[in-house]
Amino acid sequence: MGDSPRDAHRGAATVAAATRAREQGGAARPLLPSIRLCGLTARAARDTFAMPLTTAMSPIPSPRVLLRTRASTGRPAAARRGVVLGNLGVLVTLLIVMACGGGSEQKLVGPAAGGCARPPWFTALPVALPDIDGIVVFGGLGAPGHTLPTAHSGLFLAREGAEVRSPGAMQVTALRRARYLVSPNRQGHSDYTAEFQICEQVTGWFGHLSTVAPKLDVPPSQWRDCSTYSTAIETVESCRAQLDRVTLSAGEAMGTGGFSIQLGLMGLDFGLMDSRVNNQYAAAWRHPDPTFHAICPWEQFESSLKTQLYAKLQDKGRPGVVPAGEPRCGTMQVDVVGTAKGVWAEPAVTTPVAGDETRYITLADYPYRPQNHLALSLGPQVLGARVAVVPRATAGRVNRAFEQVTADGQIYCYGPDISVPGMSWLLSLTGSTSLSIRRVLHATGDSPCLADPATWSLASAQPMVR
Repeated sequence: MGDSPRDAHRGAATVAAATRAREQGGAARPLLPSIRLCGLTARAARDTFAMPLTTAMSPIPSPRVLLRTRASTGRPAAARRGVVLGNLGVLVTLLIVMACGGGSEQKLVGPAAGGCARPPWFTALPVALPDIDGIVVFGGLGAPGHTLPTAHSGLFLAREGAEVRSPGAMQVTALRRARYLVSPNRQGHSDYTAEFQICEQVTGWFGHLSTVAPKLDVPPSQWRDCSTYSTAIETVESCRAQLDRVTLSAGEAMGTGGFSIQLGLMGLDFGLMDSRVNNQYAAAWRHPDPTFHAICPWEQFESSLKTQLYAKLQDKGRPGVVPAGEPRCGTMQVDVVGTAKGVWAEPAVTTPVAGDETRYITLADYPYRPQNHLALSLGPQVLGARVAVVPRATAGRVNRAFEQVTADGQIYCYGPDISVPGMSWLLSLTGSTSLSIRRVLHATGDSPCLADPATWSLASAQPMVR
């Protein structure tokens, strides 16, 4: 997958057509009827839904965006102005083309057009078990490129050209093609995202298909809505093609994945959205809409397949870790109001997340061992721009569970991470929505966490806010 577990490349995923708008930190409320929109600019699509697993697992800009307004009286004024679409305040433009240039509604047929039955929805493995090198959690953390919880999961493939098959009955509604015009490791390469609908409320996608099956292939003239965008390291052309009534049964071919073992480009994104789900966040206005509806794909498989898949669960960045604890699949909902736990941003960040997560931190349970360890996902360079994992304590002021850290005037120490024995962190909740955090560099075995708390200082600490 490459040396870096994440990448600044941003993508977007299929989003359920039905939507709800949220008050700041509160319950959802109906706003607009269900509509399907596509054809947004590549930049808009890229910024709408983010958090790829790695360079090889970044989803391609997607087609649908929820037209909505997110009310939030608690937002900074700069965040309130002009956020008509309710996604990302930084979006300059949004092209809305019904049915991607066709001027008509997406034609859904069969189960995709009807209400959702109870899961499991998936009765076949998406990739043969020997071809799966590992699967990753939903809500994973990977600062600095992806400091916030990742709103999709994915697979590491064991061989190049591994066959990818439909895990259940679905309608493939569109393809996205990404051409990497400038890239350090995949220039000249193209890959594909297949967007699908399971039922009226559930949509999803597989990203980074190297090829698509003949049933999904489209002629060159069908690629439309092409746009070019750039990330910190790549320039990408994104195009979209709508498919007409293409249905797949469980086990039917979708294409192949696994581009290059040598380059570490062996990832396959797997995302799922359910419009009936509303993930909650302390500062809802900071998050792009799709993150509210994201759900864990692995939980939607029938029980025997789920067991086989979870046996492959692993943190590639920490190969010695044995995953354990619940929620086994991970979670997007990490915020606990009034405590240190959750997502924090630099005070100057007054618009929703727009692709660059280096000005955020997430303090949460380590998703691969949530009962035993904590994760500090730290975007800013001054804090180390990395993920640190430490043991989880429920007493004292060293590695204290984040949900137990309140605005009590105390400083808490975290570290060291066994993989970075020369770094520790001091933090204090300075108010219900404000926090100060400082990185301390030290010799191995000389962490401030081993010293008298009276010696701890937050001088030159980084302020953060909800």
